[in-house]
Amino acid sequence: MSQPIALAIDFKKFTHSILETGLFLKEKLYPESKIVLFHAIEFFLTPPHYLVPYFKKEENRLKIELLNLSQKFKNKNIPVETEVIFGNFWEALKNFIKNLNPHLLVLGYQPYKFKIPTAEKIIERLECNFLVVKDSPLQEIKKVLCCIDFSENSLPSLKMANFISKKLSAQLMVLNVVPEIKIKNKKLKEEILEEERAKRNELWDNLLRSLGEAKKEEFNFQIKYGEKTNEILKTINEVSPDLLIIGKTGKIAKFGLGSVTKELLKKVSIPILIAENI
Repeated sequence: MSQPIALAIDFKKFTHSILETGLFLKEKLYPESKIVLFHAIEFFLTPPHYLVPYFKKEENRLKIELLNLSQKFKNKNIPVETEVIFGNFWEALKNFIKNLNPHLLVLGYQPYKFKIPTAEKIIERLECNFLVVKDSPLQEIKKVLCCIDFSENSLPSLKMANFISKKLSAQLMVLNVVPEIKIKNKKLKEEILEEERAKRNELWDNLLRSLGEAKKEEFNFQIKYGEKTNEILKTINEVSPDLLIIGKTGKIAKFGLGSVTKELLKKVSIPILIAENI
């Protein structure tokens, strides 16, 4: 049985994008997956007894609102489930995701200057593949940009990218960025870069073999040099992909959210699929 697609609904500005993205995923990519709309009540402590009736009333109100939103799917004869998560926020949310075991969790992301968005905390703390949307929903995929660094999350990222591009006949570009080498000696710098390029091409061949039947000529693999986030942003501006796919963590961070992925979440406007080796 296919894993479900979970849509995190907060009833705020990105709700429309999340619903439209869920509809696209169901119709174009994962027709066998069930859709689950959920809302987690942000309550971090066990409420005192006298507040329980209030929260029950709020829970019932939210259930009705989720049912109203689910009508978008029902109008197209798509079965949909709804769930209001109540209790200690992180504990309840982790248990929900563990039991549901979704293939993707779709959520909105609003960056702030002086505080960490709840969406970012969710991505850091939960073990799951995430699809992050902002103002523009994912409704078409003609170009996919997949960024890899040959860490453990590179293979699941590439698998996702390969599946999506083949399913939708989309162009796929795979990008690896070599960090800038700060050496004044030009000849020595060129020699080091050439060695690094040969090493990365060998790692790429090994990664492709891990994909099984994938053929090298099917991929547009490129190596660029410079600061990772900047080079990825430049490539996005040049290529105009519909979807960015990247690992949750890189070579340095083994838990939480990698620094490059975290920066891209704040700066990229297109949908980002964050893959994790789970």
